[in-house]
Amino acid sequence: MSRRPPPGEQQFGSDSFLDVVANVVGVLIILMVLAGVRAGRAPIKLLNDPPPVVLETLPPILVAPATAEDHEHEEATKRELAALQLQSDSLQTELDRLRGAAREHETRLSELQTQDAVNRNRVAALGSNLEGQLEELRVDEQQTQNLLVAAQAVRIRLKTKASEVAAAEKQPNPVEQLQHHITPVSRVITENETELHFRCFGGAVSAVPIDQLVERMKGQMERQRDVILRLKKYSGSVGPVRGWNLNYIIETQQQLGLVRASVSQFELIPESDLGAERGDIALRPNSAFHNELRKADSGSTITFWVYPDSFVLFRKLQALAHREGFTVAARPLPEGTPIMGSPNGSRSAAQ
Repeated sequence: MSRRPPPGEQQFGSDSFLDVVANVVGVLIILMVLAGVRAGRAPIKLLNDPPPVVLETLPPILVAPATAEDHEHEEATKRELAALQLQSDSLQTELDRLRGAAREHETRLSELQTQDAVNRNRVAALGSNLEGQLEELRVDEQQTQNLLVAAQAVRIRLKTKASEVAAAEKQPNPVEQLQHHITPVSRVITENETELHFRCFGGAVSAVPIDQLVERMKGQMERQRDVILRLKKYSGSVGPVRGWNLNYIIETQQQLGLVRASVSQFELIPESDLGAERGDIALRPNSAFHNELRKADSGSTITFWVYPDSFVLFRKLQALAHREGFTVAARPLPEGTPIMGSPNGSRSAAQ
């Protein structure tokens, strides 16, 4: 910094020096303008020899000599300018450093924002996964609660059964009387014998009107005779009769110039609303099963078509039919198999 002179002290500085130089330059300019004006107004002489040139002597320009104080002030100014230049360079360097740091911070901020977005996505995925696991835990908890309730019910039933067993052990052992029946010799039913058909299915019994359906089939075959004889195979259906339908197939053969038609297969199909009688009702004296037995001729044979779920019912109905004096034939059927017949099939064996 420059040293300020004390108040009241006259000082010749750079400003004064510049003012002096400006004044000198101004005076020179004025003199040159005046010389030009005079030269323009002077008369022109046409002489062989040029007139002598009179050089006007210009007044000397007085420049105040520089003092030691001026030099000191100039040096101080230079030092101040150098210091300011150094400070400017330092500030520029610091500005460049701050700009570089700002760019680094911006890059770091962008990386952190990207990482933040990734973390947010991870948090969202973890939250969704956690919700799913919580839902599974709630389902497992509900199932565990249901199992606990079921286990408690089983414990209660076990306690009840244990009490019943304990009470039964205190009772005297009952004596069960076994009845022995001699198995009668079976015989094959002939075509001339009367045969009643019943189906035992689902713990219920229902009459199967095979004879009536066969009579209808014969009548239909007679009406369709011309059509049947022209075909190698003919399919027909009759019914319903008492809730049953009969589907049949007729095949024709030529022998010695004659056409012979015969039933190759028939199948009995029950209606969806077939009325079957439960076993406990069928064993009563006024049941439909009893009424069918009463209408049958003496010595008739009863054939039961029995499915796997109704063998117990068949045994009871067989015993009842034996007491009424009928012979009984059983035709077991696999589950889902309809009542079927063909000329190549076997006849029922009654006992």
